[in-house]
Amino acid sequence: MQPSKTTVTGLFSTPHQYQIPIFQRGYVWTLEKQVGPLWADIQDRADALLEQQALAAKGVTAAIKPLQKHFLGSIVMTPVPNTFGRVPAFEVIDGQQRSTTLQLLLLAFRQASLKLDESPIPQMLSGLIRNPGPYQRSEDHFKVWPTQAGQDEMQRLSDSTTSVQDLCAAYPARDGRKKIERPLMVQTFLYLYHACLGYMRGLDLTETVGPSTDGTQADLLIAEIRRSNDVDPLIPSRPLDPSRAEALYMALSDHVQIMTLTLEAEDDPQVIFETLNARGEPLLASDLVRNFVFLEAARRGEHVQELYAKYWSQFDLVATAGKGVSANAYWREKERQGRLTYPRIDLFFYNYTVLRSQEITLASHVFQSFKSWWQKQPRNLEDELARIVGSSQHFRELVSPESTGYLAEFARLVKSLDVGTVTPVYLALRERLGSDSSELRQALGDLASYLTRRAVCALTTKSYNRFFMRVLQAVTNSEGAPHLELRKVLLEATAPSEVWPDDSTFRDKWQHRAAYTELRPAKTCGILRALEYVARGTMQGSNHVPVQADLTVEHVMPQSWEKLSSYQMTDMTEVQRQLRGTAIHSFGNLTLLTQPLNSSVSNGPFSDSEDEKGAHIQGKRSRLGQSALLLNTYFQHSGISTWDESAIARRSQSLFKAALLNWPRPADSPAAPTAVASALSGN
Repeated sequence: MQPSKTTVTGLFSTPHQYQIPIFQRGYVWTLEKQVGPLWADIQDRADALLEQQALAAKGVTAAIKPLQKHFLGSIVMTPVPNTFGRVPAFEVIDGQQRSTTLQLLLLAFRQASLKLDESPIPQMLSGLIRNPGPYQRSEDHFKVWPTQAGQDEMQRLSDSTTSVQDLCAAYPARDGRKKIERPLMVQTFLYLYHACLGYMRGLDLTETVGPSTDGTQADLLIAEIRRSNDVDPLIPSRPLDPSRAEALYMALSDHVQIMTLTLEAEDDPQVIFETLNARGEPLLASDLVRNFVFLEAARRGEHVQELYAKYWSQFDLVATAGKGVSANAYWREKERQGRLTYPRIDLFFYNYTVLRSQEITLASHVFQSFKSWWQKQPRNLEDELARIVGSSQHFRELVSPESTGYLAEFARLVKSLDVGTVTPVYLALRERLGSDSSELRQALGDLASYLTRRAVCALTTKSYNRFFMRVLQAVTNSEGAPHLELRKVLLEATAPSEVWPDDSTFRDKWQHRAAYTELRPAKTCGILRALEYVARGTMQGSNHVPVQADLTVEHVMPQSWEKLSSYQMTDMTEVQRQLRGTAIHSFGNLTLLTQPLNSSVSNGPFSDSEDEKGAHIQGKRSRLGQSALLLNTYFQHSGISTWDESAIARRSQSLFKAALLNWPRPADSPAAPTAVASALSGN
């Protein structure tokens, strides 16, 4: 390893290109966490230089001390071989965020300095942002060549004919009222451009905006970049000061230091990559996995570009109509599992690592566990990448169900019950059983019954990690019938923390538990929605049920029943009040609506009535009967004229009959949709 010290201008002063390998993560630095502090460090050195010049102008030379250099961090790189006819290049092993940001700073500084009159600075900066060539490929002119997700942005930002106004128009912050997130590289460029322009006007971004607010100029600038299509310059009325531009350039060329580490043949890039700590944004476990796999491919002499494009690129890139290729935001979005929230791609690799290793893994140790599993035996890279892609598709259908059908409905039920610990088992079943097979339907039916019954019966989920590890091992290691092994493990569990509740326990809790308050509305809604879906079956394609976010849980007898004379009982004892308090939150008193009733109906009488003039007023029963949901056909029966504890108990029995058909134990053949629909309607 060859260490060397350089400056920002020194890093880019020679005709070289710093290539970000395709398997590295894209640009992730944010304005608040990394870009703003980086600018503050550079501005501090420029300010110190101006102070020194001011002292020298006054003749106070005794007080002048050599300026300390600020260390910005390190960049680790390895030479790219065989570049004949092309620009000499280095692959950046660590420090890609920093090197990209510094190049964006130089591009922004040059754009801002063009507003100076007769200044040499734009020309001085030109050699730092473009390799002169000629070269065989047009991309060789770029000093930094990012991963594919950032190449379109880098080309546009490097185009000297593109104005800042053109850039803002190409990457707007909103479309009407809809907010659009600008690419992070574009945000960084705009921030640094306005920071350079403001600095030349004497502005310090740490200054407060005004006496009535604690917000700084930096906060104001960030807000403008995030919410406004046109980002206006800060204090445009102030004139530009060429001496401040010169101080900024001198700070970059003399007073800000970078350490470059160039690897030699005997150095292991993977070991160095894992050991070094990048400044700012921590690496995701998936970033470490990706680098580990593709550096292994490079060591073996395999076609890294082809492997990446065929398998891994879907995690990083997405083709957008009219905008080419951009970063795939889906896998970076956060997903909750239990009490913690992770980027989806890390959550996937957590579950995938559990699936492959068949060991309980901490979310903070995903990469270490993945690497340990990988190194236990020789791996065929292409086969393993294909398995990763296949499992990622199964994971996506589980955490982000978009279609209809039993797979999507199982996923929605799991999501509403918040039992992500079942994910590795699901991945194993999807890998081993066909999506349309009766075996998979049985397995998922058993899991749905097990999870729903335990949720309704208020049984703990604390041991699910250990229990579902046993289930996973049984499913994975079974020779020919994973669905039967799954059922066997579920039925053999007898401990309270694992047992599959029998019909008697299930019935008791279904009919007498205050589900709405104890099970919570989201889980209650998910269970009722599942009954609605299966009751619809495939009747003329009418089994579409609104997603849970579009449904509302409605109490038939209002929670505020004590305020309504129509629900009052004479001489009601305290015990009766307590029993009613439980009954109103039980399944028998709960239904779903696609639109909430207005408060006067929701909290009004159950039966129809007449006003003072004899006009007919629909009660809650009639309004519920108008619902398109099969759950509410029950209220159309002519025999239901009042709604009290007895009526709630009868409907609870009707709903339980449907629940028993939908979530049997053991799962025989699934109940016919018509049977569930009949039970829901009370027939």
